[in-house]
Amino acid sequence: MMAKKKKSKKKLNEKKKKEAFLKAKEKLVKKIMNDKGLSKEDAEKIAETYLKKMVEEGGAIKMLEKYLEKKDAKAVDKYVTSVVGKFGKYIKSVVLFGSKKTKKTVSKKKKTNDIDIAVIIDDTDVRKMTRSELKDKLFQRLLEIGHPISKKLHPQPYLLTEFWQYVMEGNPVIYNLLRDGVILYDAGFFMPMQMLMKMGYIKPSKESIDKHMYVATKLVSLAKDTMLKKISYNLEQAIVSSGQAVLMELGYRPPAPNEVPKFVGDVLVKKEKLLPKKYAKIAEDVIKNYKDIEHGDKKEYVGKEWDKHQKDTEDFVKRMGNILKKLREDKGETFLFESEEKKKNSKKKVTRHSDVNLKENEKPDKKAEELIKKELAQR
Repeated sequence: MMAKKKKSKKKLNEKKKKEAFLKAKEKLVKKIMNDKGLSKEDAEKIAETYLKKMVEEGGAIKMLEKYLEKKDAKAVDKYVTSVVGKFGKYIKSVVLFGSKKTKKTVSKKKKTNDIDIAVIIDDTDVRKMTRSELKDKLFQRLLEIGHPISKKLHPQPYLLTEFWQYVMEGNPVIYNLLRDGVILYDAGFFMPMQMLMKMGYIKPSKESIDKHMYVATKLVSLAKDTMLKKISYNLEQAIVSSGQAVLMELGYRPPAPNEVPKFVGDVLVKKEKLLPKKYAKIAEDVIKNYKDIEHGDKKEYVGKEWDKHQKDTEDFVKRMGNILKKLREDKGETFLFESEEKKKNSKKKVTRHSDVNLKENEKPDKKAEELIKKELAQR
């Protein structure tokens, strides 16, 4: 008799669970169809997968213990409850993400340093603040809530409008979040999107794909331009600095960079007879080379030409150093630079007040540069 009663009670409980499951599924299907514009068949697949997952997990802390140590799991659960309690209806989803979400990285040898938590917040009715202002405030508030619970918690707020924008742009961080994120709380936003992505419905737009390619080509161009200017500038400044040093030692004013070849030729070669004629030519070639690159008249600087300019510049600087040293010795003075360098053995970076500072009209396309910075910042 008792066995029959238990069996009957078990059947009743199973019936109630099934009814509750179907009721929840029906409600979620309608929401997914309305929010995402999907067919009933696709919405049912998403809803059923979501609900089954929630039933199988058997509670938040138990689910979290699959990915975190017990103490961290409790801290995360408490944090999610606090955040949802504080912001209420504005919280769309809270998701565990990053390398620390897998228990493989959490062991006695390698404890979790931080726990990354994405908090997606509805900003559609915010009018008085910019996105950046709102994100800054939210970040501070999320930190204030998390810090007393656990210093390991590392919240990352995402505005709802921003999140959608990143999805359309094919942002790799957001795609990883959608693919691997573990849902801690969801108001019917994240799970459907996660399922849609797994089903192949979420794809970057053509514009996003084109933008990635545009950024790549601009980065190559920017790298090339930067290296051209930097390499040629450094050689030019080596010629200018060493030439000015010797001319000033002889009592002449320091010539401007474009005057250095003439001063070397007229003063050091012809008048003082301290140098062969070829050094005036070296100064002229190296300085002209930089000016041609600076003004965009020259686009390539590789191979034999670069090797020649480098060797010529080293020879020029060494020759200037020897002249300066001899001029000091003839006057019974110390060559301070040499003695100080030996004493300090310094690795300090050498800079000049005229170090590369591109003017506005010499910078890469401003729009392209801003786009590149924005794209790289997101990665």
